[in-house]
Amino acid sequence: EHKRAGADPCQSDSARMRDSAKAMLTGNAITTGYRISFLANYLMGVIYARVQADLGFNRAEAAILFCLAHMTPLSGIEIAEMTGRPRNSISPAVGKLVRLGLIAKEPAEQNRKIELLSLTEEGRAMSEKVVAYFVARERPMLEPLASPAERELLDGLLARLIFREDNWLDTTV
Repeated sequence: EHKRAGADPCQSDSARMRDSAKAMLTGNAITTGYRISFLANYLMGVIYARVQADLGFNRAEAAILFCLAHMTPLSGIEIAEMTGRPRNSISPAVGKLVRLGLIAKEPAEQNRKIELLSLTEEGRAMSEKVVAYFVARERPMLEPLASPAERELLDGLLARLIFREDNWLDTTV
């Protein structure tokens, strides 16, 4: 258990935040999970706030553009599963992106009730702008990993946690 010390009035806000985060991110019952969540929040939260402010897209809309920039066509259900976003946040976002002419919908051949989404030319150009925010934010996050070997090690470890054979990612279990 870490005791919170009195705030040092000479300490900068970022130094205070760093010290508080260090206390929370070490020696707790879920250190690894909490650290991953902390990084994700400071990575993704900042990206989505900037995309919203600069481009006018909320988190679900930006996630759809990001997903379709990397794989197409996809259904709304697939996007929800890939992003961990609630399905009910995807449908309104799809509607907005269709109205803006950034994505197109067409029924799946196997099941006409399922709509497959893909980027239009305008959508591809916008998705490149969205992806640039992700790249720009990730780069400084990884700077402390000085060598390509360290970055490859982190990437490999994260891949092992994500691309596993058990059903850990199935939240219905």
